[in-house]
Amino acid sequence: MSNPNLNILSKLTLLTLIWVVSSSFTSSGVATDSFIGQVNSVSLDDADISDYQKMMYEKDATRLALRYIAQGGGYDELGAEVPDEVKDELYSALIAVHKSPFSESVLVTQKHRLHTFPNPAVDKFQVNYKNTAKWATPLRLGDNITNSDIINKLSSKYGLKIESHQTWDDDSNLFIVKAKKAINLAPVANDFMEEEGVEVVKLLIPDSDGNDIEATRTSKGWKLDYIVKFEKCFTGCKKSHTWSFEVANISSGSANVNFIEHYGDELPPWMRD
Repeated sequence: MSNPNLNILSKLTLLTLIWVVSSSFTSSGVATDSFIGQVNSVSLDDADISDYQKMMYEKDATRLALRYIAQGGGYDELGAEVPDEVKDELYSALIAVHKSPFSESVLVTQKHRLHTFPNPAVDKFQVNYKNTAKWATPLRLGDNITNSDIINKLSSKYGLKIESHQTWDDDSNLFIVKAKKAINLAPVANDFMEEEGVEVVKLLIPDSDGNDIEATRTSKGWKLDYIVKFEKCFTGCKKSHTWSFEVANISSGSANVNFIEHYGDELPPWMRD
């Protein structure tokens, strides 16, 4: 003979489970903030992402590709152009996380706006030169071109633009070289040193520490760790918090995104939701 109280309890348990599952999704079947796990077929269409964010993700993808390819080696030993197959896949992975519905995705991409720490250099460097250099006469007259065949050829080849020309000291001037698209600037900076009168080329990599994104190759795609750092970052951040995602099955139009975990030091009050 069945127990009526047990039947009532079973029905209530079943209703509760149905409510928990259904409350995790919208009417369109897309997971809300309470969803934990994997989301399939996140669109990689970046049309709804701002031009600024796309530019930043291009830089991120280039840096992450260089770090992956160099594996701790010197960036100046690599070519200036970064292989598209690696860079483009990492760009897609970053877009996939940005567009995934996890609350953690919103947190790292829109609240904290986490991007790679600017190492290696992919967008600009500084050139100091003797102010008596004849090839720099146009610069000293207020133009943004030089009479140097070496510098002009490099600028044309890699899409470089000279700006911010100014006095450095009594004997030297400087200018900033910016790349129109993110590339590996370490070997290009070395090539600038071949011009007579160039004293030093600085890649403008900060001496301090800061937020970063790290990428690890997996069997199905990439693991992306978004890291916010804080406390005494001028001398090396003492604390950090990490959010980890896995992006798999990256194709021309979509990818699968899995929020794995978050861990680390408790965020200070001014960095919390």
